[in-house]
Amino acid sequence: MSDQSNHQARPPPTAIAARLAMAYIASQAVNVAIKLGLADLLGKGAMTSGEIAQATGTQADMMHRLLRGLAAFDVVKDLGSGKFELTPVGDCLRADAPNSVRSLVRMVGSENWWQAFASLDECIKTGQNAYRILHGLESSFAYYEKHPDAARIFDDAMSANSALVGAIAAQAYDFAGIGRVVDVGGGQGKVLASILKAHPNLRGTLFDLPRVAEGASAFLAKEGVADRCEALGGDMFVSVPGGGDLYLLSHVIHDWDDQHATKALQACRRAMVPTAKLLILDRVMPERIEPNPMTQGNVLLDLRMMVGTAGGRERTTAEFETLLSDAGLRLSRVIRRGRRSASWKRYRRNACSGRMRTTAAGDAAAPHQAQKRGRASSFCQPLCAFFQACAAWALCQPST
Repeated sequence: MSDQSNHQARPPPTAIAARLAMAYIASQAVNVAIKLGLADLLGKGAMTSGEIAQATGTQADMMHRLLRGLAAFDVVKDLGSGKFELTPVGDCLRADAPNSVRSLVRMVGSENWWQAFASLDECIKTGQNAYRILHGLESSFAYYEKHPDAARIFDDAMSANSALVGAIAAQAYDFAGIGRVVDVGGGQGKVLASILKAHPNLRGTLFDLPRVAEGASAFLAKEGVADRCEALGGDMFVSVPGGGDLYLLSHVIHDWDDQHATKALQACRRAMVPTAKLLILDRVMPERIEPNPMTQGNVLLDLRMMVGTAGGRERTTAEFETLLSDAGLRLSRVIRRGRRSASWKRYRRNACSGRMRTTAAGDAAAPHQAQKRGRASSFCQPLCAFFQACAAWALCQPST
């Protein structure tokens, strides 16, 4: 009976294929909802489509149809009385919501992202990224240098993502015995600030490009950690600051091809004293792809790296092993978690060739953030995985 029910509940393959093809319409509907501030309006209470149209300066019938579309995907709820209210999914689109993904959705729905993926076929045919094809630029980073409005959307999205990652990192990793954390490529310092606030005994060094480091000082002061954290500028492919007990690379390695990623790892290795450790936070692609929300989030981001960067990619464990070996590092431990959680990878610095040792510990895991009540629609699941993926911690240290 249950097998029959499960079979009946699953849409036919044709319906699944059609829904995949139409997913961009739902994406645009959510993006327009953010542009019009619908989540912020409904955060104050249920409203009719006419009231929302009046508040946003839009056409009432068109707004009603947009709200119906959002209700079908659990972003808002149709109360059946002409009114709509916000759901837990829609609530995380508010600008002032804790752990809001508003800026991340704005980035994914931005014009330059849409244009980049419109060139996906040319990327696959030519081996070039979309920004090279469309604009003659090396990558999306070069594009943001020339387009400040797009850069602001990107920066806001990365800050939101860093806030999520930093909160997890501060709780999940054992900082006992660590005096100074050096965050390499740490942007404005959100991840590092979250760690320092949670661990008052720690000191930090934020290291990024000079222009980024200059702008980070004000943020560190705002977060109340400037007295324990310095911001330094430089080139991580050449050298990184010394004096760290723990070096952190948070979502940095996936931006780069193997050659540049290896250079960054080697620079960290040179800066490390024998007792120092290197912690890498990045996604890990499974060796074999299965259709689930976390994997879908990973492969979507990998496609974004393909169209947006000069060789950046999401890597499998085997690919990480090769990369780390080339930088003089070796894998010593892997701790994996569930699809919605983090998996941790531990590496040791390898001063000489040696046999790789791998161990696993099933449920030793970072606490994950409590989920809001209510269900997320199936179209939202890959998006949530895309934003929440915190797929691997890699711990490297000099061998004795």
